[in-house]
Amino acid sequence: MTSLCRVARLSLLACGMGFSVSVAAQSQQTSSPARSPATTPVLNEQQRLGKGLFMQNCSLCHLPERENPKNPVEEGRTVGPSLKGLFRGETPRREEVVREFIMKGTPRMPGFRYGLEPREIDSIIAYLKTL
Repeated sequence: MTSLCRVARLSLLACGMGFSVSVAAQSQQTSSPARSPATTPVLNEQQRLGKGLFMQNCSLCHLPERENPKNPVEEGRTVGPSLKGLFRGETPRREEVVREFIMKGTPRMPGFRYGLEPREIDSIIAYLKTL
């Protein structure tokens, strides 16, 4: 095989794996020595599952949309309430209450009792405790 063919094949392979490469690059950035371990908690298996489910089902409304994504200080706006510190602070929420919100929803939030299994809701709650 000529070197040009190899380069073309590698390019196609890289294009097909572009998403994986960018995710891997992002995960390497978050584990850089410039960040302190206190700002990036190490997640266990249940919390990682919960983070994935949160990103799929909740992030559209509950993660801030920033005007300038390159500004790390900017908080941004959310459609729904920010869930950072939900289980901390002066008035921490109880797990049972958060579980009910997720399952049944509210007039402004859909319920997920038919879309998520109880163990998946538990995983989301485990992740929310890390925020």
